[in-house]
Order: sequence, then structure tokens, then C-alpha cells
Amino acid sequence: MNDIQNTAATGVKRTWCTLWNFTVNTARRAQILGRYAMACGQQQKIKEAERLLGEKTFQALERGEANPLVAPEVSEAVQKAKEAKEVKAKNYEAIAAIREKIRSSCVIPTPEEPGGIEENPPVP
Repeated sequence: MNDIQNTAATGVKRTWCTLWNFTVNTARRAQILGRYAMACGQQQKIKEAERLLGEKTFQALERGEANPLVAPEVSEAVQKAKEAKEVKAKNYEAIAAIREKIRSSCVIPTPEEPGGIEENPPVP
């Protein structure tokens, strides 16, 4: 009788752990979607900053600047574009960190050993 109780308790624990991992990983995937949305917004800001940079460079050339990159408004536009690219890169780094958390939380029983587990299975 005691073996049956232990087996049942182990089954309940595995079910609970699987359900918990599924729930947590679903929340993590939602975070990834949010980060992708933020990255898309940053891409729009990068395009706008690059357009502004082109305009400012062209205006500096029209004024007769020998080196338009030393003009203050062009330097500001370059800095704005760099900042937007850095924020986008940070979003992608955060996405990679979340994906690694998902990979490390996956626990799958192997067919060779029914009680054994594969620590880091490939995630499709």
C-alpha cells in the first residue's frame, strides 16, 4: 500500500511541476512578445533618427560645411541614432536571457530511463 501511495505522490508532484513550468514558460513567452513589440517600436525610432541624420547632414552640406559630421546638429542626430540602436540591442539581449530561462526549465523524461530526465532538450 505504501508503494502505491509513493507512486501516486510522485505522479502528482510531476504533474504539478509540469503544470507550473508550462504556466511560467507561457508568461515568459508573453514577455518575449512584449520585448519584440518594444524592439519594433525602437526600429521605428531608429529609422526616424536616421532620416533626421540624413536631413541634417544634407543641410550642413548645403551650407558649405567641409565636414558635416562636426556640425552640432549632425552630432546630436548621430547620438540619437546610436542611443536608439543600443536600446534595441538591449531588448534582444533580454529576449535571449528569457529564452535561456525557458530552455533551462524544460525537464523531459527520456525513453531510455523512464525515471531519468534530460536536462536541456533542444527547444524548437
